[in-house]
Amino acid sequence: MPTEDSQSGRSYACALDLPEIRLQIFRQLSTRDLLNAALVCKAWTWPATDTAWRSSKFRLSWLLASLLNCTAGDMQRGIGLYRNFFKVGGVTPEEWDSRLQRAGKITHLIVDLSWKATVRIITTELSDPIHGPICPHLLSFELDIDGLESSHENADRERWTPLLPLLVGPDLEKLSLSFYAVMERVVQDIIQTLTRIAPQIHTVRIINSTKHSPDYFAFTHVKWLTVRGHISHQTWQRLASCPRLEGISLLRSHLGHNIKTQPYSVTFPHVKSFSVDLLQARRDAEFALALLQGATMPELQNLEINYPTYDGTTLEAVSSELLRFMHRSLLLKEGVINGRVIQKG
Repeated sequence: MPTEDSQSGRSYACALDLPEIRLQIFRQLSTRDLLNAALVCKAWTWPATDTAWRSSKFRLSWLLASLLNCTAGDMQRGIGLYRNFFKVGGVTPEEWDSRLQRAGKITHLIVDLSWKATVRIITTELSDPIHGPICPHLLSFELDIDGLESSHENADRERWTPLLPLLVGPDLEKLSLSFYAVMERVVQDIIQTLTRIAPQIHTVRIINSTKHSPDYFAFTHVKWLTVRGHISHQTWQRLASCPRLEGISLLRSHLGHNIKTQPYSVTFPHVKSFSVDLLQARRDAEFALALLQGATMPELQNLEINYPTYDGTTLEAVSSELLRFMHRSLLLKEGVINGRVIQKG
């Protein structure tokens, strides 16, 4: 939990660095931005030979309770608790209840885990039963997962299943997911679990550094969707089924290698804002062309597209298709194209 510095007026958040067993305080955003509740958990690779790490006494319940109790006022005490845990066997019931009470006030949570640390933490049996989410009033959740492809797919899915319901409650509104080298089934399982727990999520941001396209359309209540990375043409078409979708932002995205042959005829009835930012590559210019040829957004009011300009032929084709796209958007008056404002003639 952050605490505020009375002199500077800024808030602090805490990070747990597992390999070096230390807690750090670093300056975070203002209390106003964080709504006076934020937590950053850093859990990177732990030595596989460490017997204490594999010990059954290393309980997920205690770890979560410790993380959620990391305040600037008791940092040294937190270090002592962590280092002595394997000797004392955990925290007292009174301490556990106190930490859960503090955790219940958290509204913004950031979890950054590598696959090895994740595997070790989540497979540990709970010593204290937890009923319902630890953070029942969580509004914003960021989850960064790195390197799960190097372990077993089914095991990874099972390891993630118990964690999310423990952290996330039905009040969740904003979600940010980042995947790097993660198996497709694991990604899908995480998305399905989150949509089941908090179906009313309305703002989704996904950094997808994988070769597959997750089911972004599973977020049926999404209003604002930002995607960086691969998105298949099937997923792009099925996004139109999201009835509340009002804003789409594609950052350095691409539709794969079949963009020249696949039709992309799709209508987004309620999208009011659409932005595309592409890499400087011919394939990405073709991606923009494929999007514009088939997409219809009758309620579009804000348009911003950045695409490669080095190829004159491709540029001319995109420019022509862009004008046709703008005319299909009846409410659109102008768009920002490669930094220039273009009026609809």
